[in-house]
This record gives sequence, C-alpha cells and structure tokens, in this order.
Amino acid sequence: MSFKFALQKVLEVKDFEKTDAERAYTESVEEFEGVATQLYELLKKKEELVEETEKKLIRGLAISSIQLNEQNISFLQTEINKLQLSTQKARQNMNEKEKFLLFKTVDLKKYEKMKKIKQAQYLENEKREELKFLDEVSIQQFVRR
Repeated sequence: MSFKFALQKVLEVKDFEKTDAERAYTESVEEFEGVATQLYELLKKKEELVEETEKKLIRGLAISSIQLNEQNISFLQTEINKLQLSTQKARQNMNEKEKFLLFKTVDLKKYEKMKKIKQAQYLENEKREELKFLDEVSIQQFVRR
C-alpha cells in the first residue's frame, strides 16, 4: 500500500493559490516599473526643459517664449505630481501583493512540512509492521522445529 496524504487536495489548492499570488505580484511589479519609468521620463524631460530655458535666458529670450516655457514646465510639473501619486499607489499595491505572496508561501510550506511528517510516520509504521511480520515468521519457524 502506498502513502496517500489525506490533505493532498488542500495542498494542491494552496499551491495554486501561491502560484496565483506570484502571478499577481509579478504583474504589480511590472505595473510599478511602468509607472516609475514614465515618472522618470517626465522628470528628465522637465530637467532638460529647465536647463534649456536657463541657457536661453542667458543669451536673451522674448517674454512670450519665457511664458511658453513656464507653461510647459508647469504642465510637466502637474503631470509629474499625478504620476508621483500613481507611483505611490503602484508601490503600495506591489508591497501588499508581496506580503500576500509571503503569507501564501508560508501557508504552503506548512502543508508541505505536514506531508513530510505524515510520510515519515507512514514509512516508520510500514517498517514496524514489516519487522512485526518477520518476527511472527521467525517465531513460527522456531515452533515448527
């Protein structure tokens, strides 16, 4: 008779839940990276615009150009603020998914450990039964002599 773990279905469900949590965590990391990259690009664009404006101011620039540059910088700053909020939300979501994944991993490990213990007990019991059987056989052989 082979070993059958009574909670095998539960173990399989826990493994599926862990896999699902891994997928969700990976998606949240990708989402965070995407938003963070957009934020980086906008910050870089704003920095370049500010540097360009400063260089033009040194050479001399028309007031309308200065106003246009300030409007562009103001617009970029508004977009940066929005993306900073999105980045914070994505980071928070990613951290929550990571905690959930950790929880599911620990939960799965508990069931795997339980299975190992039950399997070891089963093997020990089988060994004990085999020794008991061998003892009975040797006793019968001794009695027959």
